[in-house]
Amino acid sequence: MAGVLVIGPSSTGRRAEFNAYVDREGADPVADLVGYRQHGIWLTEAELHQLIEGMRAAILPALSNEAAPGRSRYLLSPILFPVEDDT
Repeated sequence: MAGVLVIGPSSTGRRAEFNAYVDREGADPVADLVGYRQHGIWLTEAELHQLIEGMRAAILPALSNEAAPGRSRYLLSPILFPVEDDT
């Protein structure tokens, strides 16, 4: 499976959104469950497709949520790309 990774504006935008969050009054990363997770995983192409489908299945239901009392908007930015084999 081929893919394109665009770092420039996309990465800059995420960083600006995060900085805006941290700079706002009352920002509480612990209470807001702010997180960054990075995992190195070994996958076959079939496993990669399965992982992507699982992530889509987990995220898709939340994409249709509308603004409502008690509901906060979160920015979720998964990024997936192959790295050099360092073994």
